[in-house]
Amino acid sequence: MARNRDRTEDASLDVDKINDGVSALLRAYATVLEHVSNEPLAHVRRRPDETVRGKRGVCTGQPGRSHLNSPISLLHLPFRTLRNWWWGFSIRPIVKLFVETHINAKTADIGRFLKQKRLKMMSESESATHRLDDCIRMVGYAESMVTGWSRLIVPLRFAPAIVMLLSWGVVGVTDMRLLSMINLVIALVPLLLLIVYPLVVRFGFRWKRAFFVAYPLDPTEAVDHVRPLEGKESPSVYELENRLYSGMGLKKHQEAAVDLFLHPAPYWLLTSIVGVLLAEMQREETLTTMGLAITIAVDVLILGAFLALAWRAILRYKRRKAAGLT
Repeated sequence: MARNRDRTEDASLDVDKINDGVSALLRAYATVLEHVSNEPLAHVRRRPDETVRGKRGVCTGQPGRSHLNSPISLLHLPFRTLRNWWWGFSIRPIVKLFVETHINAKTADIGRFLKQKRLKMMSESESATHRLDDCIRMVGYAESMVTGWSRLIVPLRFAPAIVMLLSWGVVGVTDMRLLSMINLVIALVPLLLLIVYPLVVRFGFRWKRAFFVAYPLDPTEAVDHVRPLEGKESPSVYELENRLYSGMGLKKHQEAAVDLFLHPAPYWLLTSIVGVLLAEMQREETLTTMGLAITIAVDVLILGAFLALAWRAILRYKRRKAAGLT
Protein backbone atom coordinates (compact mmCIF):
# COMPACT_ATOMS: atom_id res chain seq x y z
CA MET A 1 0.00 0.00 0.00
CA ALA A 2 2.79 2.42 0.89
CA ARG A 3 4.63 1.45 -2.30
CA ASN A 4 1.56 2.24 -4.43
CA ARG A 5 1.17 5.56 -2.68
CA ASP A 6 4.78 6.46 -3.42
CA ARG A 7 4.32 5.69 -7.10
CA THR A 8 1.17 7.80 -7.15
CA GLU A 9 2.90 10.78 -5.63
CA ASP A 10 5.76 10.56 -8.14
CA ALA A 11 3.41 10.31 -11.13
CA SER A 12 2.16 13.45 -12.87
CA LEU A 13 -1.44 14.43 -12.22
CA ASP A 14 -3.83 14.60 -15.19
CA VAL A 15 -5.49 17.87 -14.19
CA ASP A 16 -8.03 17.87 -17.04
CA LYS A 17 -9.22 14.35 -16.21
CA ILE A 18 -9.40 15.14 -12.51
CA ASN A 19 -11.28 18.37 -13.21
CA ASP A 20 -13.87 16.56 -15.33
CA GLY A 21 -14.29 13.83 -12.73
CA VAL A 22 -14.67 16.28 -9.86
CA SER A 23 -17.21 18.35 -11.81
CA ALA A 24 -19.33 15.31 -12.64
CA LEU A 25 -19.21 14.02 -9.06
CA LEU A 26 -20.04 17.36 -7.44
CA ARG A 27 -22.91 17.84 -9.88
CA ALA A 28 -24.26 14.45 -8.82
CA TYR A 29 -23.87 15.33 -5.14
CA ALA A 30 -25.74 18.61 -5.59
CA THR A 31 -28.53 16.93 -7.56
CA VAL A 32 -29.05 14.18 -4.99
CA LEU A 33 -28.92 16.61 -2.08
CA GLU A 34 -31.45 18.91 -3.75
CA HIS A 35 -33.74 15.96 -4.48
CA VAL A 36 -33.56 14.73 -0.90
CA SER A 37 -34.09 18.24 0.52
CA ASN A 38 -37.29 18.64 -1.52
CA GLU A 39 -38.75 15.38 -0.26
CA PRO A 40 -41.66 15.46 2.21
CA LEU A 41 -40.83 14.99 5.86
CA ALA A 42 -42.20 11.45 5.70
CA HIS A 43 -42.90 9.82 2.37
CA VAL A 44 -44.22 6.47 1.13
CA ARG A 45 -43.15 5.53 -2.40
CA ARG A 46 -44.87 3.00 -4.60
CA ARG A 47 -43.12 -0.02 -6.00
CA PRO A 48 -42.20 0.37 -9.69
CA ASP A 49 -43.97 -2.91 -10.52
CA GLU A 50 -47.02 -2.25 -8.36
CA THR A 51 -49.38 -2.02 -11.34
CA VAL A 52 -51.95 -4.79 -11.22
CA ARG A 53 -52.79 -6.76 -14.37
CA GLY A 54 -56.29 -7.21 -15.66
CA LYS A 55 -58.16 -10.40 -16.48
CA ARG A 56 -56.20 -11.02 -19.70
CA GLY A 57 -52.84 -10.22 -18.14
CA VAL A 58 -52.69 -6.77 -19.77
CA CYS A 59 -51.11 -4.03 -17.70
CA THR A 60 -54.00 -1.61 -17.08
CA GLY A 61 -52.53 0.64 -14.39
CA GLN A 62 -55.59 0.04 -12.22
CA PRO A 63 -56.59 -2.93 -10.05
CA GLY A 64 -58.94 -5.36 -11.73
CA ARG A 65 -62.45 -5.57 -10.32
CA SER A 66 -62.39 -9.32 -10.02
CA HIS A 67 -59.14 -9.01 -8.14
CA LEU A 68 -60.57 -6.54 -5.65
CA ASN A 69 -63.82 -8.47 -5.22
CA SER A 70 -62.00 -11.66 -4.40
CA PRO A 71 -62.47 -12.63 -0.72
CA ILE A 72 -58.85 -13.76 -0.53
CA SER A 73 -57.71 -10.41 -1.90
CA LEU A 74 -59.73 -8.58 0.74
CA LEU A 75 -58.06 -10.65 3.44
CA HIS A 76 -54.61 -9.84 2.03
CA LEU A 77 -55.32 -6.11 1.70
CA PRO A 78 -54.12 -5.09 5.21
CA PHE A 79 -50.94 -7.15 4.83
CA ARG A 80 -50.34 -5.74 1.34
CA THR A 81 -50.71 -2.20 2.66
CA LEU A 82 -48.32 -2.89 5.51
CA ARG A 83 -45.81 -4.51 3.14
CA ASN A 84 -45.94 -1.55 0.74
CA TRP A 85 -45.44 0.86 3.64
CA TRP A 86 -42.51 -1.17 4.95
CA TRP A 87 -40.95 -1.16 1.48
CA GLY A 88 -41.50 2.48 0.51
CA PHE A 89 -41.50 4.56 3.70
CA SER A 90 -38.66 7.04 4.21
CA ILE A 91 -37.89 9.84 6.68
CA ARG A 92 -36.28 12.87 5.03
CA PRO A 93 -34.07 14.10 7.93
CA ILE A 94 -32.50 10.66 8.34
CA VAL A 95 -31.96 10.18 4.60
CA LYS A 96 -30.48 13.68 4.35
CA LEU A 97 -28.19 13.00 7.32
CA PHE A 98 -26.65 10.00 5.58
CA VAL A 99 -26.36 11.87 2.26
CA GLU A 100 -24.58 14.78 3.95
CA THR A 101 -22.36 12.42 5.92
CA HIS A 102 -21.23 10.74 2.72
CA ILE A 103 -20.65 14.01 0.84
CA ASN A 104 -18.76 15.54 3.74
CA ALA A 105 -16.43 12.56 4.10
CA LYS A 106 -15.68 12.17 0.39
CA THR A 107 -15.18 15.88 -0.37
CA ALA A 108 -12.87 16.25 2.63
CA ASP A 109 -10.85 13.26 1.44
CA ILE A 110 -10.63 14.54 -2.14
CA GLY A 111 -9.84 18.08 -1.00
CA ARG A 112 -6.92 16.96 1.18
CA PHE A 113 -5.44 14.96 -1.68
CA LEU A 114 -5.75 17.79 -4.23
CA LYS A 115 -4.30 20.38 -1.86
CA GLN A 116 -1.30 18.17 -1.26
CA LYS A 117 -0.83 17.78 -5.02
CA ARG A 118 -1.23 21.52 -5.53
CA LEU A 119 1.66 22.27 -3.17
CA LYS A 120 3.89 20.01 -5.30
CA MET A 121 2.97 21.75 -8.58
CA MET A 122 5.02 24.90 -8.10
CA SER A 123 6.98 24.13 -11.27
CA GLU A 124 3.96 23.24 -13.39
CA SER A 125 2.40 25.49 -16.01
CA GLU A 126 0.23 28.35 -14.82
CA SER A 127 -2.87 27.08 -16.62
CA ALA A 128 -2.63 23.67 -14.93
CA THR A 129 -2.28 25.21 -11.48
CA HIS A 130 -5.23 27.53 -12.13
CA ARG A 131 -7.44 24.61 -13.16
CA LEU A 132 -6.42 22.66 -10.09
CA ASP A 133 -7.10 25.72 -7.91
CA ASP A 134 -10.60 25.96 -9.38
CA CYS A 135 -11.11 22.26 -8.72
CA ILE A 136 -10.00 22.61 -5.09
CA ARG A 137 -12.28 25.60 -4.62
CA MET A 138 -15.32 23.69 -5.96
CA VAL A 139 -14.55 20.76 -3.66
CA GLY A 140 -14.40 23.21 -0.75
CA TYR A 141 -17.81 24.58 -1.73
CA ALA A 142 -19.26 21.08 -1.71
CA GLU A 143 -17.74 20.29 1.67
CA SER A 144 -19.11 23.52 3.17
CA MET A 145 -22.66 22.96 1.89
CA VAL A 146 -23.18 20.00 4.26
CA THR A 147 -23.06 19.87 8.04
CA GLY A 148 -19.70 18.91 9.50
CA TRP A 149 -21.20 17.38 12.65
CA SER A 150 -22.75 14.60 10.58
CA ARG A 151 -19.39 12.80 10.48
CA LEU A 152 -19.89 11.96 14.15
CA ILE A 153 -22.15 9.12 13.00
CA VAL A 154 -19.07 7.16 11.90
CA PRO A 155 -17.81 6.21 15.40
CA LEU A 156 -21.37 5.76 16.67
CA ARG A 157 -21.78 2.65 14.52
CA PHE A 158 -19.59 0.78 17.00
CA ALA A 159 -21.75 1.68 20.01
CA PRO A 160 -23.97 -1.46 20.04
CA ALA A 161 -20.99 -3.81 19.81
CA ILE A 162 -19.17 -1.94 22.59
CA VAL A 163 -22.22 -2.17 24.85
CA MET A 164 -22.48 -5.90 24.18
CA LEU A 165 -18.82 -6.48 25.00
CA LEU A 166 -19.09 -4.48 28.22
CA SER A 167 -22.15 -6.49 29.22
CA TRP A 168 -20.29 -9.73 28.62
CA GLY A 169 -17.39 -8.46 30.70
CA VAL A 170 -19.74 -7.75 33.57
CA VAL A 171 -21.14 -11.28 33.25
CA GLY A 172 -17.63 -12.68 33.61
CA VAL A 173 -16.93 -10.91 36.90
CA THR A 174 -20.39 -10.95 38.44
CA ASP A 175 -21.73 -13.29 41.07
CA MET A 176 -24.23 -15.95 39.96
CA ARG A 177 -27.08 -14.18 41.78
CA LEU A 178 -26.83 -11.28 39.32
CA LEU A 179 -26.73 -13.35 36.15
CA SER A 180 -30.42 -12.96 35.47
CA MET A 181 -30.18 -9.20 35.76
CA ILE A 182 -27.12 -9.10 33.50
CA ASN A 183 -28.89 -11.28 30.95
CA LEU A 184 -31.70 -8.74 30.91
CA VAL A 185 -29.22 -5.93 30.36
CA ILE A 186 -27.66 -7.82 27.45
CA ALA A 187 -31.10 -8.36 25.90
CA LEU A 188 -31.87 -4.64 26.00
CA VAL A 189 -29.39 -3.90 23.19
CA PRO A 190 -31.07 -6.20 20.60
CA LEU A 191 -34.49 -4.98 21.74
CA LEU A 192 -33.38 -1.39 21.21
CA LEU A 193 -32.00 -2.27 17.79
CA LEU A 194 -35.41 -3.58 16.76
CA ILE A 195 -36.50 0.06 16.95
CA VAL A 196 -33.28 1.68 15.76
CA TYR A 197 -32.85 -0.51 12.68
CA PRO A 198 -36.13 0.44 10.94
CA LEU A 199 -35.78 4.14 11.78
CA VAL A 200 -32.10 4.52 10.88
CA VAL A 201 -31.48 1.85 8.24
CA ARG A 202 -34.78 0.87 6.69
CA PHE A 203 -36.23 4.39 6.46
CA GLY A 204 -32.94 6.30 6.08
CA PHE A 205 -29.67 4.64 5.06
CA ARG A 206 -31.43 2.30 2.63
CA TRP A 207 -32.93 5.21 0.69
CA LYS A 208 -29.66 7.14 0.71
CA ARG A 209 -28.10 4.19 -1.10
CA ALA A 210 -31.04 4.07 -3.49
CA PHE A 211 -30.53 7.74 -4.41
CA PHE A 212 -26.83 7.14 -5.07
CA VAL A 213 -27.27 3.92 -7.06
CA ALA A 214 -30.19 5.21 -9.17
CA TYR A 215 -28.74 8.67 -9.94
CA PRO A 216 -30.03 10.44 -11.98
CA LEU A 217 -33.11 8.19 -12.09
CA ASP A 218 -35.83 7.82 -9.47
CA PRO A 219 -34.55 6.08 -6.32
CA THR A 220 -37.36 3.51 -6.41
CA GLU A 221 -35.54 1.88 -9.33
CA ALA A 222 -32.57 0.94 -7.14
CA VAL A 223 -33.96 0.09 -3.70
CA ASP A 224 -32.12 -2.87 -2.13
CA HIS A 225 -29.91 -3.28 -5.23
CA VAL A 226 -26.47 -4.76 -4.65
CA ARG A 227 -25.42 -4.43 -8.31
CA PRO A 228 -25.54 -1.57 -10.86
CA LEU A 229 -28.86 -1.13 -12.66
CA GLU A 230 -29.06 -3.01 -15.95
CA GLY A 231 -29.50 -0.86 -19.04
CA LYS A 232 -28.67 2.36 -17.20
CA GLU A 233 -26.54 4.60 -19.42
CA SER A 234 -25.44 7.26 -16.94
CA PRO A 235 -23.09 6.27 -14.09
CA SER A 236 -24.26 6.20 -10.50
CA VAL A 237 -22.75 8.31 -7.74
CA TYR A 238 -20.69 5.34 -6.57
CA GLU A 239 -19.36 4.77 -10.10
CA LEU A 240 -18.44 8.45 -10.45
CA GLU A 241 -16.53 8.20 -7.17
CA ASN A 242 -14.72 5.07 -8.30
CA ARG A 243 -13.64 6.73 -11.54
CA LEU A 244 -12.40 9.86 -9.79
CA TYR A 245 -10.47 7.96 -7.12
CA SER A 246 -8.98 5.72 -9.79
CA GLY A 247 -7.90 8.75 -11.83
CA MET A 248 -6.29 10.32 -8.78
CA GLY A 249 -4.58 7.07 -7.83
CA LEU A 250 -6.11 7.37 -4.38
CA LYS A 251 -7.56 4.50 -2.39
CA LYS A 252 -11.25 5.04 -1.74
CA HIS A 253 -12.50 4.51 1.79
CA GLN A 254 -15.50 2.23 1.74
CA GLU A 255 -18.91 3.45 2.81
CA ALA A 256 -19.69 2.60 6.44
CA ALA A 257 -21.88 -0.52 6.47
CA VAL A 258 -24.47 0.99 8.80
CA ASP A 259 -27.09 -1.57 7.79
CA LEU A 260 -24.71 -4.34 8.84
CA PHE A 261 -23.50 -2.79 12.10
CA LEU A 262 -27.05 -1.99 13.24
CA HIS A 263 -28.68 -5.18 12.00
CA PRO A 264 -30.45 -6.81 14.98
CA ALA A 265 -29.65 -10.39 13.93
CA PRO A 266 -25.97 -10.52 15.02
CA TYR A 267 -26.80 -9.03 18.42
CA TRP A 268 -29.73 -11.38 18.91
CA LEU A 269 -27.42 -14.25 17.95
CA LEU A 270 -24.84 -13.21 20.56
CA THR A 271 -27.55 -12.66 23.15
CA SER A 272 -29.02 -16.10 22.42
CA ILE A 273 -25.62 -17.71 22.89
CA VAL A 274 -25.20 -15.99 26.26
CA GLY A 275 -28.76 -16.98 27.19
CA VAL A 276 -28.09 -20.63 26.36
CA LEU A 277 -24.90 -20.62 28.44
CA LEU A 278 -26.66 -19.03 31.39
CA ALA A 279 -29.53 -21.50 31.11
CA GLU A 280 -27.09 -24.40 31.16
CA MET A 281 -25.34 -22.97 34.22
CA GLN A 282 -28.66 -22.59 36.05
CA ARG A 283 -30.17 -25.85 34.82
CA GLU A 284 -31.72 -27.97 37.52
CA GLU A 285 -30.34 -31.43 38.17
CA THR A 286 -33.86 -32.91 38.00
CA LEU A 287 -34.29 -32.05 34.30
CA THR A 288 -35.25 -35.19 32.38
CA THR A 289 -33.47 -36.43 29.28
CA MET A 290 -36.46 -35.56 27.11
CA GLY A 291 -36.68 -32.09 28.59
CA LEU A 292 -32.98 -31.55 28.02
CA ALA A 293 -33.28 -32.70 24.38
CA ILE A 294 -36.21 -30.34 23.74
CA THR A 295 -34.37 -27.44 25.34
CA ILE A 296 -31.28 -28.06 23.23
CA ALA A 297 -33.37 -28.41 20.04
CA VAL A 298 -35.16 -25.11 20.67
CA ASP A 299 -31.88 -23.36 21.43
CA VAL A 300 -30.32 -24.70 18.22
CA LEU A 301 -33.30 -23.57 16.14
CA ILE A 302 -33.17 -20.08 17.62
CA LEU A 303 -29.43 -19.80 17.07
CA GLY A 304 -29.79 -21.12 13.51
CA ALA A 305 -32.49 -18.58 12.65
CA PHE A 306 -30.47 -15.61 13.87
CA LEU A 307 -27.31 -17.00 12.25
CA ALA A 308 -29.09 -17.25 8.89
CA LEU A 309 -30.31 -13.65 9.13
CA ALA A 310 -26.87 -12.39 10.09
CA TRP A 311 -25.20 -14.33 7.28
CA ARG A 312 -27.73 -12.96 4.77
CA ALA A 313 -26.88 -9.39 5.79
CA ILE A 314 -23.15 -10.12 5.44
CA LEU A 315 -23.64 -11.62 1.96
CA ARG A 316 -25.58 -8.56 0.78
CA TYR A 317 -22.77 -6.29 1.94
CA LYS A 318 -20.12 -8.43 0.25
CA ARG A 319 -22.04 -8.40 -3.04
CA ARG A 320 -22.46 -4.65 -3.19
CA LYS A 321 -18.82 -4.18 -2.14
CA ALA A 322 -17.69 -6.47 -4.95
CA ALA A 323 -19.86 -4.47 -7.37
CA GLY A 324 -18.21 -1.19 -6.29
CA LEU A 325 -21.38 0.23 -4.74
CA THR A 326 -19.89 1.33 -1.43
